[in-house]
Amino acid sequence: MRGRRRHPGLGRALCCLLLCALPLAAEEPRYSWPQPGRVIAFADVHGDFDSLVRLLRAAAVVDGDLRWSAGAAQVVSLGDLLDRGAGSRKAMDLLMRLQGEAGAAGGALHVLLGNHEAMNLQGDLHDTTLAEFAAYAPDEPAGLRERLRGEWIARQGKDSGAQFDQRFPPGWFGHQALFASDGKYGRWLLGLPVAIVIGDTLFMHGGPSAVLSGLPIGEINRRYRAALSGYLSALGDLEAAGLVEPGDAVFDRADLASKRLLAAPPADAGAKAARAEALRRFRVADSDPMLDVDGPNWYRGASLCNEASESDVLKPFLEGLHVKRLVVGHTVARNQRAATRFDGALIKLDTGMNQAVFHGHPSALLLEGGSARVLYADEGGAPAAIPAEPLYVASPVPDDVGIQALARGTFTVGGPHGPGVAEVMLDYEGRRIPAAFIEASDEEVKRELAAFRLDRALRLGLVPATVAREVRGKKGILQALPARWVSQAEVVAKALRADGWCALPAQFELMYAFDGLIGNPGRTPERVLYDAADWMLFLTGHGRAFGTGKALPSHLQAHPPRPGAEMRRRLLALDAASLARAVGDLLDEGERAALLARRDLLLGGKPPGVSGLK
Repeated sequence: MRGRRRHPGLGRALCCLLLCALPLAAEEPRYSWPQPGRVIAFADVHGDFDSLVRLLRAAAVVDGDLRWSAGAAQVVSLGDLLDRGAGSRKAMDLLMRLQGEAGAAGGALHVLLGNHEAMNLQGDLHDTTLAEFAAYAPDEPAGLRERLRGEWIARQGKDSGAQFDQRFPPGWFGHQALFASDGKYGRWLLGLPVAIVIGDTLFMHGGPSAVLSGLPIGEINRRYRAALSGYLSALGDLEAAGLVEPGDAVFDRADLASKRLLAAPPADAGAKAARAEALRRFRVADSDPMLDVDGPNWYRGASLCNEASESDVLKPFLEGLHVKRLVVGHTVARNQRAATRFDGALIKLDTGMNQAVFHGHPSALLLEGGSARVLYADEGGAPAAIPAEPLYVASPVPDDVGIQALARGTFTVGGPHGPGVAEVMLDYEGRRIPAAFIEASDEEVKRELAAFRLDRALRLGLVPATVAREVRGKKGILQALPARWVSQAEVVAKALRADGWCALPAQFELMYAFDGLIGNPGRTPERVLYDAADWMLFLTGHGRAFGTGKALPSHLQAHPPRPGAEMRRRLLALDAASLARAVGDLLDEGERAALLARRDLLLGGKPPGVSGLK
């Protein structure tokens, strides 16, 4: 039981006279290993046991009898063994056994804690399938289901049995018992790390947010384990007090407990204070950032967000741990293929192994001989190089495909989406790609194209793919856009809630820096757009930008943009020659010189002949 110490037996009496009276420090878990000859990693099994077996055999991790055959190699599971597939329990049992076999062979099998493992420990089972629950039916405590079902019907009415069976399917209580802190799987999972370092590579399930900034690898794991254990301890106290009941929605637990506390019969002052204190502790534990969306097994910034801002989080973190790359799962890679970001500093390895759900591929990362390659178990052939993830800006297709579609595709014009803006559907090489036509003068077209080209020269990904094109006899531009998009003006007018993975303040800072660079006075709420699916920001409306004024636009002068380290690096790399290559046919020499002067202002300097911001 929690907090209880065992007493030594008679055979250890002499030892205890000498040693046992002294506090014994627990052995510090290990989270870092030197570079071995071979590292193999895989991600996000999600209950697809058959795909996992095919992959482990293809990567020579196990033999035909599913026994360890990887010798001294180090193998890493990046988490999310559970949920969405029937084979979750079998996957855990296999990896638990292989951990022992790997150690005996001089190798290692590291299993990281994913967000779905944490969810199962916390009782968040909304992604757990009926087939998964059924695997735990033999482990349900005898008579428990019948007793609880009877109590439920007594409270809810004689016709409520079906509701009980739906909320607590066969195996639900067995799962609860085995995932308890003292249960077979609960004990194992609570001992798993959330981040490890092998050689020059960091492995995590989700990725590092600013919450982890400056923390060494051991402290990350200590803080996470303390947060999760604290949550489970506080939850247990609420359950014991009758303030949380089986089946309560996870995110409603604190509010439900508060209502039950208020509705409870009068109790002595001490008991009431103790229950109120238990509720307070639970609220604190429930809000711990290590367990929230910025925690190490939930955060998606490195996988999804703009590299120009996210580099300021990722690169210092990797440098602090003295590693050159991070490998993550959690976020299914585009096209279900492993890819790199941040010039190879990140490898996205979740390729949708659960084929029934994600229609992906079982894949393994192989780090050997200084190279990083990926093996796809269902394709055969040699391991392949890992390509850089192409740029996607406000479009379901890669940037290069979007540009070709805008220039060459046939289109159907839909309804209007504001003054001078019409929705368009492009047909290109069997794909249907949403876009918008924006009516514009020749001069405005030049400036929109210049904004697009400069955005790509700086590798920002803020301006959608843009081409000049006539639609129904009117001049303007075609821009690739998401299937559903909204403007900032619509967000305000309709009180919409922007709820995406990538923080809006960081996206806005990039917008301010870009507008300052191009001298854009025309940024209005109608020209700040979002993908309504993921709330990624993108920009249009640059027809008044690129003037010859060397000051920042008036709306930015009171609070000038403050570019982060990565954006500053990119601005410093922008010189007269690179600018001429990017937009020399669209902007004259005076416009380009003014742009570089504004660049100097953004970097903290003053352009020649300018005494300050006006």
